[in-house]
Amino acid sequence: MKNEETGRISYYTFKKEVVYTSLMMCENAPPEWLHVPEENIKRFQMFIRYKRADDKDAALEKFKITFQKQRLWNEVLKIEKNADAQLGRSFEFSLPKEWSRQEQIDYTTEYIQKTFVDKGMCADWSIHDKNDGNPHVHLLVTMRPFNPDHSWGSKEVKEWDFVRDTDGNIVVDESHPDWWQDKKNPDRHGIRIPVLDENGVQKVGARNRKQWKRVLTDATGWNNPKNCELWRSEWARMCNRHLSIDNQIDHRSYERQGKLKVPTIHEGADARKIEEKYLTGQIGKGSWKVEENQMIKKQNALLQKVIATFGKVSGALSIWKEWLNDIRRKQRSNSHDGSNDYTDRGTAEYHGRDASG
Repeated sequence: MKNEETGRISYYTFKKEVVYTSLMMCENAPPEWLHVPEENIKRFQMFIRYKRADDKDAALEKFKITFQKQRLWNEVLKIEKNADAQLGRSFEFSLPKEWSRQEQIDYTTEYIQKTFVDKGMCADWSIHDKNDGNPHVHLLVTMRPFNPDHSWGSKEVKEWDFVRDTDGNIVVDESHPDWWQDKKNPDRHGIRIPVLDENGVQKVGARNRKQWKRVLTDATGWNNPKNCELWRSEWARMCNRHLSIDNQIDHRSYERQGKLKVPTIHEGADARKIEEKYLTGQIGKGSWKVEENQMIKKQNALLQKVIATFGKVSGALSIWKEWLNDIRRKQRSNSHDGSNDYTDRGTAEYHGRDASG
């Protein structure tokens, strides 16, 4: 894959863990970006890698997808001129081991289509699997929308700055005769914030027009921090819809689930490589991330033993408390007027008829 801006070429041929790759374009993306010129195809078919491929159709299809990805991200580089511009948003999420490879592809495709592509993003994603029990997806989506004419849109738009309440909602100017009709669209009659001079007087611009504050806002809503929770919950729902009851997952943290468990940290490929070299004696020290996770797992195991032990003690205490309360209830049910407080209370005496009776 070639970066046309720098001329740098990145090779991913030897990444054997990439078992599937895909590019999903949104509706308004330029369709010509998916076109692969015939001369490029013929040139690829001359490569020794293609000639030695066991499945030539699969090799050619992979080349076409790579070419299309190259076109997409080079177009992104052209439009993002600022040095600190965000080019894309990256995700990584695990795949259930219970799914077959085809199920992993189908359900991931469905999730990405509904969650990102249908919203106007282009999605570049791959499934990685080293057969180490950790199949996962790497996903990269675009951050700039497209216009209906297939041109790039704006990330941000200028809007009026309104007075807001403590919940962040726009405060409506109730003096306007039609304000009540716009409760669902308060920016039509919201209270705007004036631009003031050093004397606290509202500034006046050309043609004697009053000046009001304007702010840059997210044009798409994709940068809303609440989206992270939404995207995680959508993936959890997708997984649980295709998993048995015993294998259901929860996207929430242990703390939010009310579990007494310490979360492990993300290790990553580099940390695992370092650990492999350490275990084979190639280096003298392993990864601190792996070491940290091993410590956390030991702590969690100890914590679970404590919880289990406490559960047994707690259960015994509950039984003992119930038994004690039962005794107290019986004592209260006897009498509280002193009728049972005679000296021979508790003795058994027969009061039947005498022999003459």
